Amino acid sequence: MAKSITRLGKPPEDSGFGAAVDPYANQLDKVGRRKRILRVWQTAYLGGLGKHVQFMQFGQPGLRPLIWLHSVDYPMAPPWGLCVDAADMGFSVVSVRRPGFGETSPVSTIAEEVRLLSDFLEEAEFENAVLIAEGTARRAGLRLAQASERIAFTLLARPAYAAPSFGSIEPWIRDLLIQTVQTDAGARLALTAISHFGRRSGHLSLYENFLKVESDTQFIHSQTRDLAEAWACVCALKPETFRRELRNLEPDPSLTPGALAGFPGIAVIGADTQAEWRTSFEAKSAELEIATAILPSGSLFALYQNAGALLQLIEDCA
Repeated sequence: MAKSITRLGKPPEDSGFGAAVDPYANQLDKVGRRKRILRVWQTAYLGGLGKHVQFMQFGQPGLRPLIWLHSVDYPMAPPWGLCVDAADMGFSVVSVRRPGFGETSPVSTIAEEVRLLSDFLEEAEFENAVLIAEGTARRAGLRLAQASERIAFTLLARPAYAAPSFGSIEPWIRDLLIQTVQTDAGARLALTAISHFGRRSGHLSLYENFLKVESDTQFIHSQTRDLAEAWACVCALKPETFRRELRNLEPDPSLTPGALAGFPGIAVIGADTQAEWRTSFEAKSAELEIATAILPSGSLFALYQNAGALLQLIEDCA
């Protein structure tokens, strides 16, 4: 069950860390079901590690935790409407900014990230949680789920474990991604180029042109405030964090045939995922022996634009 984690941990006196903000996003009975409800980001201090984790919790204590780990491309909490729908179905969304994003402390390895996230779950005393790991969060999320008894079920969203090529991604974006994984200097240049494009053409244009999926574009223009916050978070990344994230797209030696047989989880993509990626996703998932599901629309933003189908899938499987 979910516990309120507004005052998780206590920082040292000289840390400069202020009092946590009480969440007011969970009082649905007081504000009306469909009015805009602000989601409040908070920062927890993990005393055992001396590190911070930034998170957003939506839903009254007592609901089943739905732990959400974002990908590098969209470091944002789910839309408020999805959070409301999740609460209606008995889930408390806990969106976690991963290491190096926002106010969450950076790490150097996957093992360090797993320990940081595991300590966060332990101090919050979550139980029977469902974990959603998107995109570049797949490697850390999968290892967290395998190591933590507090995770009961895992959804790997667009897990990026089987893309044989860059598909129809714009060549200049492809070149930036290749440059990023090679060196920290390459990552620094790539971040500078992406930020420059965002200032010149607008970050919404960058998101639109990444995959050129109409359903994703509709979502982008319906969530401009969230996209702006996500974009600001991306632009603030350190080159080493950016590089570490994109290296999660490289082949994972632990994902051998049958590696996920019996794993309590499912792999999910959107119906508008380009055909080449969808084919390789289905083939690799079959090789790993993990069940799959296709959400009705979308690619990059498939989870967010299919709230009903996503939550029903979790309720049915978890």
